[in-house]
Amino acid sequence: MKYRERGQSVRVLHLVDSLRVGGKERQVVELLKGLNTQSCVESLVVTMGTEQFYAADVEKLGLPLIYLLRKLRWDPTVFWRLLGIFRRFRPHIVHTNSEMATFYAWPLSRVLGIKLINGTIRNAFSGSGFRWKFHKLMLALADARVANSKAGFASRGYQSDAPGNHVIYNGFDSGRFDARVLATANSALSSDGRKIVGMVAEFSDYKDFPTYIRAAQLVHERRKDVLFVAIGGGKNLETCKSMLPSCPEWFRFLGERKDVEALVQRLDIGVLCTYTEGIPNSVMEFMAAGKPVVATNGGGTRELVIDGQHGYLVPASEPDIVAARIEQLLGNPELARRMGAEGRRWLETHFNLERLVRDHLEMYFDLISPVMAAPKETEGCHQKL
Repeated sequence: MKYRERGQSVRVLHLVDSLRVGGKERQVVELLKGLNTQSCVESLVVTMGTEQFYAADVEKLGLPLIYLLRKLRWDPTVFWRLLGIFRRFRPHIVHTNSEMATFYAWPLSRVLGIKLINGTIRNAFSGSGFRWKFHKLMLALADARVANSKAGFASRGYQSDAPGNHVIYNGFDSGRFDARVLATANSALSSDGRKIVGMVAEFSDYKDFPTYIRAAQLVHERRKDVLFVAIGGGKNLETCKSMLPSCPEWFRFLGERKDVEALVQRLDIGVLCTYTEGIPNSVMEFMAAGKPVVATNGGGTRELVIDGQHGYLVPASEPDIVAARIEQLLGNPELARRMGAEGRRWLETHFNLERLVRDHLEMYFDLISPVMAAPKETEGCHQKL
């Protein structure tokens, strides 16, 4: 059926595990923000979690948001309740971002003839055991798979250009660093004239805050004019705090924050030490703010950061090298400024919100009607006034 020729919009139901703080949740919000500007898309958001960190962002867009809460992790009543939502909204596409969401959506999508997109490939690690096999099964059952990096597909043994596979890089809304952010940046983080180095991430098993903290200690041994900050919350926060039991004045744990943009604007250098990544949102934030980057060379990060041009890519779990690169940038302000400016230009060209929306629209329309040519620059869609 040629939806655009008949003047119809594509109805997309976004089924997410939660709206908690996190990279994949941030990207759901960015995608919804972009799709909401297009007249040919009608979106519904269904979340299975109680966490509401990004709920206000979804509601601000004027999009319907339904809480489909589970009483148990494997709650059979979800199928019946989700069926009611499907029948009311009548989606052409269900777009999921977690294995759990895909598990509940798949049988209903098959029975009702709805296309299913699995968007769970947000990192670039390989695994084993039941959970990994379950993840691979959910990918295989979907009509289409989306990864935010080529490395993500490779880590699962998929060809990124195979039929049904789509690499769609994260999109960044440059409006998050508008004049209001710049106006509040100076009051967001006081440094007493010191340089500020920061890492923004969840304190999860996939983020290597211990390496960042050890690198900070090494830099502090050699120069006292640097303030290090760690921005984020998570299960490993207290363990990482115990690495600095005396709570030194040169290192601050700022916790989970809503004003990340203002804090990032105050940094001189952005750091991300990690074990695996797809396309890291925090590095995109550093680049959008024009900050040079020191990031672990792995996964999709190398698809975002060009080593020696936007900052430096460093080996995993090597605090000595991280510290050396930080000091190199601190000691050469002109180099740091140039790398930050190059990073911002690269992000605005290759990882913008417009490209994120265009690539998703092409995938959506190709999926529901293969005989239609994919829209060029959202041809058939019109930006809402």
